[in-house]
Amino acid sequence: MATRALLLVRGARLVTAGGSFAADLAAHDGRFVHVGPVGSFDGVADATLDADGLTALPGLVDVHAHFREPGVHAHKGTYASESRAAAAGGVTCVLTMPNTNPFTNTVAQLEVVRECARRSVIDYGFHFMADGDNLAEMLAVRNVAAHKLYLNETTGITSPLADEARLRGLLATGLPFMAHAEGDTLNMLLAAHAQWGTGPLHIGHVALAREVEALRRARAAGQWVTAEASPHHLFLDETDAARLGPLGDMRPTLKTADDVTALWAGIADGTIDAVATDHAPHLLSDKQRVPAPPGVPGIQTMLPLLLDAAAAGRLSLADIARLTSRAPAAIFGLQGKGAVRVGQDADLVLVDPSAESTITNADQLTMPGWTPFDGRRVRGTVLRTLRRGEWIWADGAIQGEAGGVEVVVGR
Repeated sequence: MATRALLLVRGARLVTAGGSFAADLAAHDGRFVHVGPVGSFDGVADATLDADGLTALPGLVDVHAHFREPGVHAHKGTYASESRAAAAGGVTCVLTMPNTNPFTNTVAQLEVVRECARRSVIDYGFHFMADGDNLAEMLAVRNVAAHKLYLNETTGITSPLADEARLRGLLATGLPFMAHAEGDTLNMLLAAHAQWGTGPLHIGHVALAREVEALRRARAAGQWVTAEASPHHLFLDETDAARLGPLGDMRPTLKTADDVTALWAGIADGTIDAVATDHAPHLLSDKQRVPAPPGVPGIQTMLPLLLDAAAAGRLSLADIARLTSRAPAAIFGLQGKGAVRVGQDADLVLVDPSAESTITNADQLTMPGWTPFDGRRVRGTVLRTLRRGEWIWADGAIQGEAGGVEVVVGR
């Protein structure tokens, strides 16, 4: 019996973490039903896209983003607005942070967040706050990717949970944790995890050379720890911070050129597993305040920046697939995500890796409408984004409204 498909993408060069080939990619009812060499699909498709000359990557999985909703900061970015920017950047699934106002630290508050997320264009999941006093809520909550430890000050966090006694009890639960831990605080956390940790630990937005080295030692010692770097720490440094002023202020702050070099070395040797945006929208009016809140938008620009780095020989397209899709989905157990294969969610991004363009504020779909990369010339353009078999970005515009669903977490 011939395979039935709602959509056939024919002729794109499919890039996976293991290589690339010209492919036929067929999707039906939200999942891939055929992945094979070009010309291999002999079924029936309702619609066919000729993608000859284009490159296909797995839909990106951004495991670190702030969508500001619900609460008093929703005017800075909602699930509707920020997911549109994500779709334009090839991101098909996002995990959002719990330092909203109010915090997402109770089961009841997470249900409020879930209601907001139903307006998302892309699929979504959640991190849950570990505030040191809500262990009962942490044990009761369901289908969250990780519990977030804030061990240094950042947006909304003025009293970080950098307390070894509390950490001991939390780490011993075996729950999955994600941490904001900078410099010496990271050393303390890794030591605590080595002594008491019984579950996985993921480190967000690594920025310093000495943090890369600390992670390298921890992994060599067999610790269950993974890590990510953010695009702004990979493509900007302290000289850009001086040029950008408050538009270049985030946590962790931008570091030295040597620190940037160390991050790329950490990516090359596998110490850093993933790239995630730490997308943190603030309106320009917010950034003009004194003091300005830290954080920068980044969910729409991550893939163009990485494609440009690939064009410059800093990494391969296969590396991009690994860093932004396969590894993030695997670290957090996101079912159906991270790979292009039969049975997986039909998430895909079509790019032209040789097309040159300029990143501009005017093109940003995020609520604030600006980027620290304004005016940067890049080689590599996102043309189409497919979420579970439906085009959500094509011809320079969002296609349709909402439609995202909550991803299933299962380790």
